[in-house]
Amino acid sequence: MGDKEAEPLSDEKVELSVTIPLDADGFLRRECPTCERELKWMPTPEGVEPVPVPDGGYFCPYCGVQAGPEAWHTRAQVEYFQRIAKARVVDPMLVKFGNDIRQMGRRSRGVFSVSIEHERSDEPEPLSDDDDMRRVDFECHPSEPIKVLQDWNGAVRCIICDQAEA
Repeated sequence: MGDKEAEPLSDEKVELSVTIPLDADGFLRRECPTCERELKWMPTPEGVEPVPVPDGGYFCPYCGVQAGPEAWHTRAQVEYFQRIAKARVVDPMLVKFGNDIRQMGRRSRGVFSVSIEHERSDEPEPLSDDDDMRRVDFECHPSEPIKVLQDWNGAVRCIICDQAEA
């Protein structure tokens, strides 16, 4: 029997749908990738034309630094995404890979022995959100209100144009 080349696990993209909770007013928690302060912004309702993302991304309402739209997840959200991916994708792939290796060992009449130990993880509890911030509306972009930390006393900037609130 000739040697069989092992097939790679997969180079396919996997898409997962994950729900991030909104607060009672419909705001989504975000985190500035620069100053790491949390804020909330209002997702565009379905059927409504969104305000275009500014060139270079959104502005932080605290420090004014701009970052792309994919950079604003909170640490808790990123950890949640990683745990979901592990439970839904990585764990099943490792189980399949381990079963495939064991089958190959049986077919080769015990020429080699492989032991794969892997602790499966459960899906994490869904995220929740608190009503812990104060709302700020902007004349420059009235359809883009945000929420900032209750105790923030500095200027608050619009996430679309970086203009400080009036």
